[in-house]
Amino acid sequence: MMIIGVTGGFGTGKTTVAKIFKKRGAVVLDADVIARRLTEPKRIAWKKIRDYFGAGILNKDETINRKALAKKAFSDGKCLKKLCDIIHPLVYREIERQLKKIKKVNPDAIVVLDIPLLLESGGRSKVDKLIVVSSKRDAQIKRASKNLGFSRSQILQRIKAQMPLRDKVRMADFVIDNSGTLDSTKKQAIRIWKALVRM
Repeated sequence: MMIIGVTGGFGTGKTTVAKIFKKRGAVVLDADVIARRLTEPKRIAWKKIRDYFGAGILNKDETINRKALAKKAFSDGKCLKKLCDIIHPLVYREIERQLKKIKKVNPDAIVVLDIPLLLESGGRSKVDKLIVVSSKRDAQIKRASKNLGFSRSQILQRIKAQMPLRDKVRMADFVIDNSGTLDSTKKQAIRIWKALVRM
């Protein structure tokens, strides 16, 4: 089994690249999807988040109001670190559990881990190859604004909270520049996929 990490900056298009690999036959584990499941009401992460950030970050149905949580977390480096300290170990534990299941069923699988903060959370050692999706800053802002509905200041706040993209690029085995067209991104991803399959 080969484990590929896909990461990048906020709004660079990591999930788009992961979907391209999925169409080629990769098994994709999305850390954001896992984190959402782990923070459902009454689960351990949910309780820890509620206890630290207060009931003000909950909706009426007790689900986490992600915008309210993000506002608190990104306004203070200490709060953001605490949120990451709660979520990241649980996400990695769940990924490990799923990887064991995949290995039993398909030992030759190529597994793509779509993890936004893979490098910030110390996950480099957990992957065999690292793909960083990069993008020009204006393309990042445009994409995050369109797809996620964030304001320019919210986007810049998130970009600033992450490791600089140039540092991630330096650590990568492969880099995909997602500043251009989807077709260009697909071509780069498919070229990398072919190289991975040959390994």
